[in-house]
Amino acid sequence: MGLLICIVVGWTSFAMYILPQLDPETRLITICLFVSTVIAHFLPFTLFPRSALLILLINFLPLSVRLLFLGDEGVVALGMSGIVFASMEVMLVAWLFRTDMDIIRREKNKDEHILQEPDISEVGLRSIRVSTLHFQSTQSIILQLATAFFLVITMRTTETEALMWCWFLGFISVQGMRAAGFVSYMNKPEGRPLHQWRLMFGAGMLASLFVWFIYLVVFHETLNGVSLGLVSGILIVVAGLSTIGLAADRAMLYLNSFLCLAPLVLILNSDVNLWLVSALAVLGGLSLLVVVENIYQSSTRSLKGILIQKLAEYRAAKMEELNVDLTNARQRLTEVNQSLEIQIQERTSELKHQADHDMLTGLGNRYRFAFVVQEALSDFKRDESSFAVYMLDLNRFKEINDGLGHFAGDHVLRETAQRIQRISGDNRVCARWGGDEFVIFQPSVSSREEIHRFADKLIHGIREPIELDNGPVILGASIGISLCPEHGVSADELLEHADIAVYRAKYMKDGVSIYNDNWGKEAAERVRLAQALRAAIHSHEIEVALQPFVSSSDGHIKGFEALARWPQKEGRPISPSIFIPLAEEYGLMPLLGRSVLRRACEMLKEYCSDSSLRVAVNISVMQLRDPEFANEVFTILEDTGIAPDRLEVEMTENVFASDVEQIRGVLYTLREKRVRVSIDDFGTGYSSISYLRDFPLDTLKIDRSFVTALKQGGEGIFSSIVALAYGLELSVIVEGVETDDELETVLRLGGDEIQGYYFAKPMMHIELEEWIPKHIGHVFLFPPQQSSKVKR
Repeated sequence: MGLLICIVVGWTSFAMYILPQLDPETRLITICLFVSTVIAHFLPFTLFPRSALLILLINFLPLSVRLLFLGDEGVVALGMSGIVFASMEVMLVAWLFRTDMDIIRREKNKDEHILQEPDISEVGLRSIRVSTLHFQSTQSIILQLATAFFLVITMRTTETEALMWCWFLGFISVQGMRAAGFVSYMNKPEGRPLHQWRLMFGAGMLASLFVWFIYLVVFHETLNGVSLGLVSGILIVVAGLSTIGLAADRAMLYLNSFLCLAPLVLILNSDVNLWLVSALAVLGGLSLLVVVENIYQSSTRSLKGILIQKLAEYRAAKMEELNVDLTNARQRLTEVNQSLEIQIQERTSELKHQADHDMLTGLGNRYRFAFVVQEALSDFKRDESSFAVYMLDLNRFKEINDGLGHFAGDHVLRETAQRIQRISGDNRVCARWGGDEFVIFQPSVSSREEIHRFADKLIHGIREPIELDNGPVILGASIGISLCPEHGVSADELLEHADIAVYRAKYMKDGVSIYNDNWGKEAAERVRLAQALRAAIHSHEIEVALQPFVSSSDGHIKGFEALARWPQKEGRPISPSIFIPLAEEYGLMPLLGRSVLRRACEMLKEYCSDSSLRVAVNISVMQLRDPEFANEVFTILEDTGIAPDRLEVEMTENVFASDVEQIRGVLYTLREKRVRVSIDDFGTGYSSISYLRDFPLDTLKIDRSFVTALKQGGEGIFSSIVALAYGLELSVIVEGVETDDELETVLRLGGDEIQGYYFAKPMMHIELEEWIPKHIGHVFLFPPQQSSKVKR
């Protein structure tokens, strides 16, 4: 600011004392230099329009007053031009102020929307300098275009008008190219490196100055006196104004400023006093040097200040963001802690509920029930109050669960649980013990009649049909009951005895059983027997008996059915009706079935090696569920040397209620190797015509119960079964034929092969050695057959 005051005082002194000593032409040039210097001073203050106008006023007022008293002939014209020029300067100040404010506002909005850390390095400073060059030079282009148009309009003559308009078009072209470069930079400043943008800008600046110099070179001969001075002064002012946007680049600022003295070189060729012009040129050059350097330093400090301010604003904004984030994080942490506390409470409650309840049915679980019984036992020790424990086991649930799927099984369990809960009421405690077993606690017992009434009510409630997607299903139930203190005074004893009672009810098909002390011995005996059965299988003590089946057409023996027998060293053999269910209960069926299959094949090879007789062996559902079962069969056939078509595997209808797809795949594997497949005891279990059609079957065996029913009018059912089998292209074996009347009726109604005591009972090894040589090739004679036999 002090330097500015010195320059103002110096120029004021110059106006007062030196102007009167100059001739009009030199005076006009001097005034133009003075005006350009003043403009250079006020341009940095365009953001503060009052200060800029004040600088104009204090610089131009002494000059204007002094010029009024000089009495020049051109003072009136000069005054009019001054008025126009002053108006233009005021408009220029207002326009520059608005432009700068728009730039600041745009930068502020940009900073508000996109918070980026400013680059305060040398590269960042160069970037903002190039940006300043482009953004602040637009007004220079507009001002130069207006001045060029003004010169053409005011200075054209008849001889020079066409040439001036050509010059003006060329000037417009140059400024248009510069404007295009500015627009390109503003739209995509990252499109080129910084040095390329700077070189392009400098080329445009030099091209603009070159066009101005062309004007002076071409038209200065047509200008004389005051007009030449006026034009030179205006050009110097315009050239000085072109430094508006160059303050940020020292090289361009100096180059443009010193090239502005080129018009003086042209004037030096005239008759003006050389020494006087040289002195003015030196004075103007030194003054310009001081002003230009001052402008550059001021601009540099301003740019650095802007960068530092942006950096401070950026860091303040980031700090504010961090504070906001920290506040939000604390708030979220508080909310999360509160949410976690709620979740922990909910989870604790949920875990407590899960620990005491069954997730499928919603009833209490076995741990909850055991706790209830234990609490009741504590009360019993104080007041000797008796209570009852019921254990309920569903009948046929496994068939539904395996045949219709686990979703159906789960639905059945949920519905059953609801019925048990509803029938038990509020004074009894219900729980799911596991699988298809439920337990009920009755806190007080008045009589056994009350126990039976409640148990019968449970059974009748459970027998009500349950609706499924595939249709209604009907279940049964077996209930075992233990009483305290009669059957135990501990939870384990009461539950164990209730379990024994329910097994007894299920085995005896009684429905309801109250524990008897003798049953505990029977349960222990059952466990002992299961262990002995396992040992017997491993030691090959299980033997095989063969019973023949005979062709109904020619009376020849077609093969044998292999039946498992468990002889005892002392006493009678254990019946298959005892050890077969025992093997199923304790999971011994795969071992037992494998043993019987191998022994049957060995016996067939031993007694009938050269014949086509076959052997039929019963297999269980557990065996068919084993993916390796088919390979086991093939291994046994290979080991014993029996052809696959001489083996027939028999299965009961309950396989249709098991894993159907798995079993079907195993049977197809067997059929591919020519092993025959038959359904045993047809009509006594889970009958389904669709399964008969879909499964790879060869034979249907009619159970003895249909044979014994022939005397009671069962011929229609028997004939229907035979017709069904023939319709499905299955052969028929009739089991359990024992008398002449039964044989005659079976022969009349149909059947391909007949099996039963009429021909032979199941025979062990010793009996077979005597029976087979006598009957192989033997023909059994049948009574004459009537015409009612079913035809294939």
